[in-house]
Amino acid sequence: MHIGSKWLVFLLLGFTTLSLWYCSSSTTIGSTANISPFRNLHDTVDYVGIQTCKGCHSDIYHSFIETGMGQSFHEAKIQYSKADFQSAKPVFDKKNNLYYYPMLRGEDLYIQEFRIVGRDTTHNRIEKITHIIGSGHHTNSHFWTDGKHLYQAPLTYYTQKKVWDLPPGYESYNARFSRKIDIECMSCHTGMPKMRDGSVNIFDHLPLGIDCERCHGPGELHVNEKRSGIIIDTSKQADYSIVNPKRLPFKLQVDICQRCHLQGNNVLNPGKKFTDFKPGMHLDSVFTVFMPKTNGPQGFVMAGHAERFQQSACFIKSNKNQESYNPNLNFTCINCHNPHVSVRKTNTAKFNQTCIGCHSTNSTRSQLFTCTDTKGKVGSNCIVCHMPASDTRDIPHVTVHDHKIQRPGKPSIKQPVIAYNSKNGFGETTGELWAVNNKSTNLSMEAMAYFSYFERFDPNKAYVSKGNDRLQQWKSKESIPDKTEPAFWESASPNKLLWLETAVHGKFVEQNAGELIGLVTALGITPEQTGISKINDPWFFYRIANAYQRLEQWHKALPWFIKLMELRPYDSDFSSETADIYIRLNQLDKAIALLNQILSRQPKHENSRLNLAFAYAGKSDWPLVQLWCNRTLELNPDNIEAHNLLIKLYEATGNQASAVKHKLILANLPR
Repeated sequence: MHIGSKWLVFLLLGFTTLSLWYCSSSTTIGSTANISPFRNLHDTVDYVGIQTCKGCHSDIYHSFIETGMGQSFHEAKIQYSKADFQSAKPVFDKKNNLYYYPMLRGEDLYIQEFRIVGRDTTHNRIEKITHIIGSGHHTNSHFWTDGKHLYQAPLTYYTQKKVWDLPPGYESYNARFSRKIDIECMSCHTGMPKMRDGSVNIFDHLPLGIDCERCHGPGELHVNEKRSGIIIDTSKQADYSIVNPKRLPFKLQVDICQRCHLQGNNVLNPGKKFTDFKPGMHLDSVFTVFMPKTNGPQGFVMAGHAERFQQSACFIKSNKNQESYNPNLNFTCINCHNPHVSVRKTNTAKFNQTCIGCHSTNSTRSQLFTCTDTKGKVGSNCIVCHMPASDTRDIPHVTVHDHKIQRPGKPSIKQPVIAYNSKNGFGETTGELWAVNNKSTNLSMEAMAYFSYFERFDPNKAYVSKGNDRLQQWKSKESIPDKTEPAFWESASPNKLLWLETAVHGKFVEQNAGELIGLVTALGITPEQTGISKINDPWFFYRIANAYQRLEQWHKALPWFIKLMELRPYDSDFSSETADIYIRLNQLDKAIALLNQILSRQPKHENSRLNLAFAYAGKSDWPLVQLWCNRTLELNPDNIEAHNLLIKLYEATGNQASAVKHKLILANLPR
């Protein structure tokens, strides 16, 4: 009787735990760890890496590393590349009059950038590629490393059409070798990366390929228990030492997939990082994905599978009023995709069988719709008609299957292709955003979404206007005055400080330095305040520093830049701008020391090379001015400031021929 009572209590507690988990929407990692029965979600559990998993799961390991996820990121060696180097031809960027050419030197990969004027090569830059990103199912893009700073190189191989071309987005703005690779990017292309504190593109740990723990959570607890002899017969009960996605409620199961297969404007919750998400958590407990509303048909993006799939009637109806996952009822990603097996090794019959499971004469889940297509009967190749392949809105030379499952219209009616346009974003947008993965957004989240979407994706002023509307409502809700003293912020709540951050962001995206400084002045904001020091976002301090900089108020800009460097000491862009302030304040030795420090860890940082030239100009050290201007132009032949500084140098030293040469170069630069 005593034993039976204990089991009754255990079962009641277990039922209560699962009920809480299924019905709640967690807001923090800690609360998720407490609510979820899976014990490896706790912050104290560490990641162990795919090689550790291989020890017990070698069969799954060997099939998984052949998947797109397993091949998503590699060191740059020819055996990992799907690109054709033998028949490659230079890619010409007409807008910038630059050519790009991929090269092999032994096993190593390089990308060359050059310019030809007449018969002369007037610019030639070659960078060694350190990493290949992309499995090669659709693309291989390429990264290079300046010191330890990771950047994208300006050339991608598109495997479906077997062509080399500029990377996505470079057709509207060629960032050349300066596009930073940050944690938001890498958190979807590798296992669990670790970025160096105080940097934006230095990684202390960068796993090769997506690994087991991205879908199962950190494995330390699981491994330790198995090594200590704690073995669970999973055919009879769950092993809660590690997440098994099949045992998750369907919403949490889908959240694992849409962590990376849901593309849009990602807005982090306060205090969260992209690496905070773990399988078994609600995705909206870490960030919300916002997409633009469009008029008319909406095209789909490369990594928009989850958004499109959840618009399917198949998904909506099978998951209606269902909380827990039941493979006999729910229709989710894993009904078609086995994450351990490459999609290239999954034959058409497997996908068709999923369709036939519902659309058959014996099914009670759906009607059988008679297929009249000339391609064949039901089950011959359902995907071709119901999930047609098409070009994506955001990636050139790539076609993917639309994951919105739908009945095709009449063959004569074609949906118009909605292509990415730098003027209006993705298709004909309305100026409004919607939250794809979160039904309970708030004013703060929406204001941040509108400002960041305007800044990152689409310079449509309607987004700024709507962001300001949310900001004003939020301000009233928090009872923030139009004008206040510094003491107001000393004991301000996190919500008030977040409002201040967002208000500064809004003024910054409007590019109105005067109004931004007016806001800062009216609210009594200084970088030394204890209350303001609670703000940990470096961009808050940069936006204010930049406003003073644009107004040429150098003395007032400097304290904000100094605070900024405390938060982001390994950000070369921020440090170089700080050196620029030192130069303008005639503190030349401080500027030179800081710039040399930057270049010691990142030798090819263009702006730091240029600022060294300006610093030495302040000392009238003309040989060093010439040296650092030329080193700047080695990286970027179109650097206008370097040309102008050389013109002044040559005119001051009587070298009129060289001055004229650089004037001619300036006159003929691409516009």
